[in-house]
Amino acid sequence: MTRRDWTGLLIALAALAAMLAYREIWVEPRAWGAICAASPRPFACEPRAALLWLQHWQLWGGGALVLGIWAFLGGPHWVRVAALALGMIATVNFNATWGMLGAALGVWAALSPRVQVQR
Repeated sequence: MTRRDWTGLLIALAALAAMLAYREIWVEPRAWGAICAASPRPFACEPRAALLWLQHWQLWGGGALVLGIWAFLGGPHWVRVAALALGMIATVNFNATWGMLGAALGVWAALSPRVQVQR
């Protein structure tokens, strides 16, 4: 693996760590569910609601799959990294089927020499 590959992997792991920390603090505690159900709800509930809406409609996994297909078809390096990162994030947000496919396609494209983009 090259230095660029390691950098991409570290970026994807940092994105995953940030999502796990956000879920641990703002999404998982039952108290936040009660606070966000109250009226008027605090602004901190808006990103939480967006995360759960994206989770409900399978858009985390769908986005990862789209990026993974783009990466597999010859997308640039940043698309491969984004497919891996969003795929891992989709998996922890219960969109595992499409998320894992997107992450796998992104990694496959990044490690396969036959799909390297010529610039």
